[in-house]
Amino acid sequence: MLVEQLSIVDAIRRAFVEHADRAAVETAAETITYRELGDRVAAFAGQLEACTAPGEFVGVEAARGAATIVALAGALTSGRPFVVLDPRDSTSNAEKVAALGVAWLARGGELVEVPGEKRAVGQTGAAYAIHTSGSTGEPKCVLVAVDPLARMIADHVRRLELTPDCRTLQFARLTFDGCVTEILWTLTSGACLVVVDESRLAPGPVLQATLEDLRITHLKTTPFALTATEPTGSMSLRHVVNGGGACRPALVGKWSAVAAFHNAYGLTETTVCNLLSDVLDPALHTETVPLGEVVGDCGYEVVPRPGDPASRGELVIIGRSVAIGYLTADGVQRFEGAYRTGDVVEERDGRLYFVERADRQLKVRGYRLDPGEIESAACRLAGVVEAVVTAESHDGSEIADALVCYFVGTVDERAVRAHLEAVLDPYKVPSVVTRIEQMPYTPNGKVDRDALRAARTTTAAAVTDLPEDRVLALARQLTGVSDASLDDNFFDIGGDSASTVVLVNELRRLGWMDAGVRDVLRAENLKSLTTALRERSA
Repeated sequence: MLVEQLSIVDAIRRAFVEHADRAAVETAAETITYRELGDRVAAFAGQLEACTAPGEFVGVEAARGAATIVALAGALTSGRPFVVLDPRDSTSNAEKVAALGVAWLARGGELVEVPGEKRAVGQTGAAYAIHTSGSTGEPKCVLVAVDPLARMIADHVRRLELTPDCRTLQFARLTFDGCVTEILWTLTSGACLVVVDESRLAPGPVLQATLEDLRITHLKTTPFALTATEPTGSMSLRHVVNGGGACRPALVGKWSAVAAFHNAYGLTETTVCNLLSDVLDPALHTETVPLGEVVGDCGYEVVPRPGDPASRGELVIIGRSVAIGYLTADGVQRFEGAYRTGDVVEERDGRLYFVERADRQLKVRGYRLDPGEIESAACRLAGVVEAVVTAESHDGSEIADALVCYFVGTVDERAVRAHLEAVLDPYKVPSVVTRIEQMPYTPNGKVDRDALRAARTTTAAAVTDLPEDRVLALARQLTGVSDASLDDNFFDIGGDSASTVVLVNELRRLGWMDAGVRDVLRAENLKSLTTALRERSA
């Protein structure tokens, strides 16, 4: 028997009635019940309806508090799509306001008129507008439909076992669409949304204390936060969801010790989340982690790419969950129910696995490589928590002649190199494998690859000015092996043809003008290399 799906607005209204006396939103300043929330939302919606037309965009200031939650729910209730405006993004906010025709801004529980002329933009059926990060080009304004929210949220409530005694931490920045799932799965299930200041969300000991002290049962957060934060037996967690980046096996094992762990996948150009895994068993996912099963009104296709294996291709999301389209100066560029994600995935045993962004494919040493495939291989080694692969230059030039693998973990560079040599084709094994204490991240929660490159290309300092120490310091930089010694053979620790040229140039700068590639090839180790050159020049 088919049960008709309630709209997202009706699902929220039902919670106001069925859970009237339960806590709906908890902040440091106040706790409001579902009855109180319902009254505030109705009052705010009435104000919106009095000063705006259906489909007219309203701005919501991104303050972390109950008033913002009221404004978001009130906008949905009144059929006015919203755009969240963070005061920290003041430059781009003016552009957003003008492009969307925002005439009113919800700030601190009040509606404030926005001065200036606006172009009229009406979009009946939209829930919100959200802007892409611009990491692959100029930021774009995405219009997301309201109707597909209902089923997507209902699927989350069911899979994450949301009940009125649950407590969700509102973790995502309000300018990120991840906040939509956190807020709506909570307010449609009668659970409590816990809203804290951003200072209490810092990954690591701070987030750990927040989860413990506030008895959080449901958490959706990023790979960075999950990596930096340690789970404890004092936490009340029931379900943890990884979102916003590739999930590594180490995270599944780590967080499964305290909660049911899930992986999620979604895009700004869709209704937030498209794939959500069932509870992941760490014993079954020691090598790779599936993206999950479909949620909401969507499906997918995997479109083959030239040169890829038959199981691999670009992921295309199809169905009603695909967003309306991009808002441009010329109007709405509609997606028409299909969106090419630019993500390369692989199908195995009926499941999807993330490989890499199509635009991140690298060309090094004449080969085209998917760095995500190499990163995933590195993370299959016990002791590796995270890995990032980039294409860089050995000598600081603009020509990328080195494949570099940065990793976080408890094993050393030699172990990771040996593992990669055992599981990958030789041309895919990075020239440089280097361990770092922590991955650098951008404010958007993405790995900061520019920061990684800058740290590695800083000239390695020699212990002394002795030629042997200078050569050793360079060898460590060229291979990433931090404990390389003069007894090591350069090629055994990762030296290749490109790095050999750089090493030879350094030998010549040290005064051995007749040094050549053949000397490096013949040398048993770095010590015998410098000894032979010294004896020859004596």
